[in-house]
Amino acid sequence: MASVFKTDSACSESLVAKAAKSISGLAGFNLSDLADEGRRQLDHSQQESDQILASARAEAILIRKDAQQQGYKDGLAQAAVDAESRLQAAAIDRAQSGLDLVQSALDQIQSIHQSWMDQYAESLTATVLAATRRILSRELAYDPQLIVAWAKQAVQSTRSASHLTVAVHPETLALIGQSLDDMLSSPDLPEQTFVEPDESVGLTEIVVRQSGGEIHAGLQAQLQRLEELLA
Repeated sequence: MASVFKTDSACSESLVAKAAKSISGLAGFNLSDLADEGRRQLDHSQQESDQILASARAEAILIRKDAQQQGYKDGLAQAAVDAESRLQAAAIDRAQSGLDLVQSALDQIQSIHQSWMDQYAESLTATVLAATRRILSRELAYDPQLIVAWAKQAVQSTRSASHLTVAVHPETLALIGQSLDDMLSSPDLPEQTFVEPDESVGLTEIVVRQSGGEIHAGLQAQLQRLEELLA
């Protein structure tokens, strides 16, 4: 870095003093010439000082400009880094938002699909049950012996009971009474096994009663079991 040369009054006085001392040794030397020489020396020194100061100022300006340019470059580099970071953050946010939207859409599709499947299953079950009811009702109208088959299944599941009562509607009993008597005469059933008419029992129903409760084995019970299997 350039050094700065400073001039002051002490330096000027020193030059004048040296010139004054030289007067005594120089016979016939013109005093005005000495003064002019002193001024020239002062002017020369001032010019050199001004040049040095100008050079120092110019160098300082260059240094500041270089520093500013470097700082600007560093600032641009940092700005680029910041912009890249913001861009990456925005890209991540946008990607996450996209994933959230996709997941939300999938959840909605799954929910709609599940709701549709539930409704379809309910509709299908209702259709199957309605069709089965029509088929069995028609079958019972032609052959009420189907009720006897259901009663047989019910009483066979109660072999540990000490006594059984098979309740049927009186009109149904008139149709299948003999078949029920034949079924209940099996030695595998308890001795105290009876058939009794009960108007509270539906025409297509049959109820097997025992000490531990009762078993419904008619058309409605068969449809209920079918519904449980379809669920």
